[in-house]
Amino acid sequence: MTRYEVAASEATKWECASSDGDGGTTVTELHRVFVRLRPKAGPNITEAVEAMIEAAKRELRRPRIKGHRKPKPGLWQVLVVSDTHFGNYSWHGTTGADWDLSIAERVVGEAAGELLAVGDSHKPARRTIAMLGDLFHYDTPAGTTTSGTPLERDGRLQKMLQVGTETLLGIVERSAETVPTDVVLVHGNHDESLSWLFHRLLIERFKHDGRITVDQGYTGRKYLSHGRNLLGFAHGHRAKKKLPQLMAIEAAAEWAQCPYREYHTGHFHSTAAEWSRPIETLDGGIVRTAPSLCASDDWHHSLGFLNARQAMETFLYAVDGGLTATHVAGPRKELAR
Repeated sequence: MTRYEVAASEATKWECASSDGDGGTTVTELHRVFVRLRPKAGPNITEAVEAMIEAAKRELRRPRIKGHRKPKPGLWQVLVVSDTHFGNYSWHGTTGADWDLSIAERVVGEAAGELLAVGDSHKPARRTIAMLGDLFHYDTPAGTTTSGTPLERDGRLQKMLQVGTETLLGIVERSAETVPTDVVLVHGNHDESLSWLFHRLLIERFKHDGRITVDQGYTGRKYLSHGRNLLGFAHGHRAKKKLPQLMAIEAAAEWAQCPYREYHTGHFHSTAAEWSRPIETLDGGIVRTAPSLCASDDWHHSLGFLNARQAMETFLYAVDGGLTATHVAGPRKELAR
C-alpha cells in the first residue's frame, strides 16, 4: 500500500440453498470482496509541506574531515589568485588572443596545480590561498561591473559562477590534500557582490574541514602573519599608495613584531604604467602587483595595455623572516612560424 491506493471497492453477500441429503435444505452465506488499485500519483500538498518542514529541521553538512598533524614552524607558501576574470571574453581576431570560460577553467587550474606541486616539493608548514578580487568578470545578470560598467562577456551569469566556483574550490581542495591551508579573500572592483557570495560559499563548504581555515572578515584589506613575516592583501584599486601606512595602523601589533612586511595586490594585471609598477617599496613595506592569467579584451587592447605576461605567482617565506623564492606559472606564448 506504499505504492498503490484504493480506487474502488465493493463487498457483496448472498445466500445459496442446497440439499442436505435428507430431503431438507441447507442455506449457505457467500461473500465477495472486490478492490481496484491504482498507483499513487505522489504526495499531496500537505504531505509535501510536512516533508519540507522535516527536512529543514535537519542540518545539512559536509562530513567532518580531520586536519593534518600540527605542523612544525617552517616555510610559508602563499599562492596569489588574482584577476582570473571568469566570464571575460576576447577573440584573437581583434585582440591577438582568445579567452573564454573553457580556456579560463583550463589555464587557471593548470597554473594553480603547477604552483601547488612546486610548493609541495619545498614541504611548507603552511599554505595560504590569497584570492585578491576580480575572480569573476562581471557582477550582475546584465553583464556589468559592480558600478554598472557594461562588459563583453562569455556565457550567462549562472555558467560563469559554475565554472569559476568549481575551479577555485578545486584549488583549495587540492592544496589541503598535502598542506594545512588557509584562505583569505578580498573583493575586486568588477565583482564586489559575487566576491562576498563566493566568500560565504567558502565558509560554508569548509567549516567542517579541519585542514582548511577560511578568513571570516568582510573587509577590503586583510592581514596574516607567519613567524617574522606580515603580509597584507587588497585588490589594489583603492588607497594603493597608503597601503603600508594602513598596515601599520590596522595590524599594529603584528607590524611591531614582524620586520618583514609585504602587501599583495591585483587590479593592474602587472601593467607597466609608472604608478602601478609590479613591485614598489612604500613607507617601509613592499607592495606587489599580481599578474593576471586572462588575455586582454577589446577595451584593454584598444588602449594599448599589451604584452603583460599571463601568469600566476606563488611566494615562499622563511619563518624567521623574508622571501626565499618566487615561482611563476602560466601559458607559454608560441613563436610565430
